[in-house]
Amino acid sequence: MMKIKIALSAALFGGVSFFASDAAAQTCRAAQPSICVRSCWSARASSGCSTMGSLTRAIIHHTAGTGDYTTSYETGKTKCRGVQNYHMDVNGWCDIAYHFLFNSGGHIYEGRVGSMNASSWYSGAHDGCNSSSMGFSNLGYYHPPYNQAYTSAQKTAMQNCIAWRMPTGWSASGSGTYCGNTVGTLDGHYKVKATACPGDTIIAQIASIRTGTATARSCGGGTKTARNVENTSATYVGSWAVGSSATDKSGADYRYKSTAPVSEPATFATTLNITATWNVKAWWAAGANRSATAPYIVSHSGGTTTVNKNQQVSGGSWQTLGSWSMGGAQDVQLSCWTTTGFIVIADAIRWD
Repeated sequence: MMKIKIALSAALFGGVSFFASDAAAQTCRAAQPSICVRSCWSARASSGCSTMGSLTRAIIHHTAGTGDYTTSYETGKTKCRGVQNYHMDVNGWCDIAYHFLFNSGGHIYEGRVGSMNASSWYSGAHDGCNSSSMGFSNLGYYHPPYNQAYTSAQKTAMQNCIAWRMPTGWSASGSGTYCGNTVGTLDGHYKVKATACPGDTIIAQIASIRTGTATARSCGGGTKTARNVENTSATYVGSWAVGSSATDKSGADYRYKSTAPVSEPATFATTLNITATWNVKAWWAAGANRSATAPYIVSHSGGTTTVNKNQQVSGGSWQTLGSWSMGGAQDVQLSCWTTTGFIVIADAIRWD
């Protein structure tokens, strides 16, 4: 069936065109993720920033500073202060240019003053036009010659932030004229003006960022669809052996690996149908030679959380790792980096 393209009210959407099916399917704002607000990172007071009356575009950036790259929550605060100081003291702007910033650990920081407000926002200084747009910037340099890694935690954090911040009725897949160019409602800075921002590494993922953001904004009626991922669908770094002798396993088999100080995790990934509070659970086959501190690294809207579980006991059933706000693409990693002399069991993960 042919899709009929319609133009929604310019008063509401700034002249941006949407497909009818997109506007209907992506009208629900996602839940607010965990955000380090301005007071959290000790932002300076702004001076004379002007407000904007509407919000129709999310523009993606990078700070283009190799020294900005970090996985650390605390170091990220320092980097935000450094960016703000440069923008105010060198560029002479009223505040930090971007509305939100993200580091490679998946941590989110409020940028320009007032960005947490529900309906009144301050214009940024991020895309050359700065009309009805917010700037979402990644700390680091994602373009040659540096090509710093754009992590899944960082990408998910940005998707969840955009899915929450953009108003009801906004579609991640809209497009229209902006600053004299054809620019998507969720797009990279390079589409607005001649620039390499946000860098080749991120530009290559903009299409999937739109998909992830749309998934996080799905209206879904508030009904979560549970997800089980067995070890046969997981991915592995390093050598993970296959076992099947334990009677309390989930499914036909499981994977196991000796504990060691190496970063070689098993990764269980899924896509959640709505953003909500999800319970995350793990299943393992218990035994005396299992680790008592098996480290599960859970991704969620606020970044990642490591949960240590005793796999010597409580096998053969779902054991809760915790509950977090999350949606869209998420994963749980089981690391072998813990007390040596044992094994960790990668069997199954559940989101419900």
